[in-house]
Amino acid sequence: MIPFIKMTSRIKNFKILYKVYSSQMQTIPEKKLSIGKTKLRILKYGIVLATCGITTYYFSLSNQEKRFYKVTFSGIAHFIRSSSICAIISLDYWWSLKGLNEGTEEYENRINETHQRAANLILQGCLKNGGLYIKFGQGLVSMDHVLPKEFISTLKVLQDKCLTRSKGEVKQLFIEDFGKAHTDIFKSFDEEPIAAASLAQVFKAETKDGMKVAVKAQYIDLQDRYIGDIATIQCLLRLAGFLFPKFNFEWILVELKDTLKQELDFLHEGKNSEQCAKELEHFPFVYIPKINWDLSSKRILTAEFIDGIKINEKEKLVQNGFTLADIDYKLFKIFSEQIFHTGFVHADPHPGNVLVRHGVDNKAQLVLLDHGLYEFMPFSIRHSLCNLWKSIVLNDHYGMKKYALELGVEERDYRLFCIAIAQRYISSPPGSEEKNDVFQLFFTSKGPQMTSRVFKNLSGDEKEQIRLKIIAIHDRSIAVFKAIPSKLMLITRNINTIRSIARNHGDPVDRYTIMARSAVQGAFVSGKSGLLSKIAGLRSRIYFEIKLWWDGLQLWLLKTTINSMISLGFMADVSQEKKIDFLSLH
Repeated sequence: MIPFIKMTSRIKNFKILYKVYSSQMQTIPEKKLSIGKTKLRILKYGIVLATCGITTYYFSLSNQEKRFYKVTFSGIAHFIRSSSICAIISLDYWWSLKGLNEGTEEYENRINETHQRAANLILQGCLKNGGLYIKFGQGLVSMDHVLPKEFISTLKVLQDKCLTRSKGEVKQLFIEDFGKAHTDIFKSFDEEPIAAASLAQVFKAETKDGMKVAVKAQYIDLQDRYIGDIATIQCLLRLAGFLFPKFNFEWILVELKDTLKQELDFLHEGKNSEQCAKELEHFPFVYIPKINWDLSSKRILTAEFIDGIKINEKEKLVQNGFTLADIDYKLFKIFSEQIFHTGFVHADPHPGNVLVRHGVDNKAQLVLLDHGLYEFMPFSIRHSLCNLWKSIVLNDHYGMKKYALELGVEERDYRLFCIAIAQRYISSPPGSEEKNDVFQLFFTSKGPQMTSRVFKNLSGDEKEQIRLKIIAIHDRSIAVFKAIPSKLMLITRNINTIRSIARNHGDPVDRYTIMARSAVQGAFVSGKSGLLSKIAGLRSRIYFEIKLWWDGLQLWLLKTTINSMISLGFMADVSQEKKIDFLSLH
């Protein structure tokens, strides 16, 4: 009996110990879980309190302070996006061209495809980042003399793009600059912009005294973003140039950086417009809208509203009784005056900035808008440029070399530079071995035009020879435009832009002759008062005019002959075929 009792007692003790042990084992995870829940609860409350605190702090800030934080975070996003695009493009060029020999047809086809992919990515980046990125992309389009054609054709989309902004932004801009809303300043204000670009929107309004005005309102955060965006673009271009020296285009940003800063100051733009009006006042066929200084600031420009037709609206101009030849003559006359004489040159005369209206004589009067981007050319550069044009007309190769050298162009590249400036074929100098050089394929009207069909019909060796020459010329072109004074860069852009406008009109006037006459105006007047000096100057002027007339007559006869032969069926019409240019073969 006793052993049984002892055994029962041991069993009871074991059960008690097991219960105690089990209870202790269960309380340990419950304690840990309780501690974990407490920490999680504290974390949740902390996040809520922090969010409330940050939100309260943010809404307590002024609009300018809020914009500072927005610009900072968007700048980081722009940098990350731009860096990613740069990395993808760099890897694409490296991988796509790996193992290929430059100058071969396979290399050219591959690099053209890579150029296109790169241009598409750059376009996407510019559109997403907006602001100065769009402006920089527009600047790249103006470099059509050095950049691959894929970049130019793709990025042209940016010329019609602008930022999407909230309507309250204009009100805030006026409050910051004038202390009250735009609705309190103007008698009426149309909230829908009549025009928009990469830097600003333009609105139609009426002042309290009943004057119709155009109000140019800058995007409110552009000046805050300027330093960060420029630094990002420059950093990425420098990196790309380091990885691929042949595609180093950092110098383009250097040329555009200062001009972009000028464009952000609308008071500077207003002063430019007044100077332009004063220097062109002797031309009754040009008009500059007057500035309302009381309603203008660094970010807001108010000017006289002008109703006109854009110069590229060809059909509308003709329907309203304008003559395209008259318009283009006045266009070239105005900008030749600026380039060769005043030296104060409107550097962005795209079609949206040139309107046409009826003047007092019922003929075309051109209205120049958007005076934010100007370039001043000192007398030394203008003097060399004028004499260069004179030498081009007279086919004076010694003069072309001399004045091209004064403009920073090496002697071996003087002819290439002159062809680019005049956009006309210049024959090789007497005694030169380059009698039938590659320039003739693209700039002379003699012989067959270099179209895609003509190029495809050439033999393999002929294609290869032309392609290698084109590559050499393209590389030299980039070197030439890097070497010339930076002031000439925007001038080149000006000439290319107005030439494009005239081409859209069908080239009704001889641009070359108009600009040449303007360039040499006064060049044949001697400083000496003697009769012999005056006779010598008159003789030189007569010879110059005869040379211009003869060149024009030859060109007219050639065009007439070709058109007649096409009409009679003796020659194929290649005017609609795709032309081959330097960049399409590079």
